[in-house]
Amino acid sequence: MKNKWIILTLMQAVISLVAGILLSKMSLIGRVGVATFYTEYGFLKHWYKGFAAVFIVQLLLIAVLWIVKRITTYKNFSIVNLAFIILGLLGLFYTYYDFTSTSHKYMNSQFHTGGYLFWAGWFVTCIYFFFARVKPKPVVPATEIPVTEDAIANNNDNLKT
Repeated sequence: MKNKWIILTLMQAVISLVAGILLSKMSLIGRVGVATFYTEYGFLKHWYKGFAAVFIVQLLLIAVLWIVKRITTYKNFSIVNLAFIILGLLGLFYTYYDFTSTSHKYMNSQFHTGGYLFWAGWFVTCIYFFFARVKPKPVVPATEIPVTEDAIANNNDNLKT
């Protein structure tokens, strides 16, 4: 049972590792820009920091989808999962626009591939959860009131009147 989650986590680890390595392969212009103007993206210069950032986001997505699938109905889960897929499509289209129309077009094509690989991992997780079974949260039964002879007698008396 746990093998399916290990497989998904290992797939995301491999995708995140490759994305982290590719994101660190930015061009010289990109490295200068990150070092001078966009210092908040300095973590992308190191493959292990890029890997960690991508992998944490993927693990958060897995956790959110797992919790939603466990505590809601299949219909509600499908709505949430489709919302994440639409969010991923919007992110992918924005990434494509950003890499083709802004100054990011001067980054190396390997850097672009790393960005697209992040969204590929996003879609792998969303599609995986459509097919994965998650054990539903157990329902705690309501406390039962014991039926006594006095309660039955009182009920019968109420029915006669």
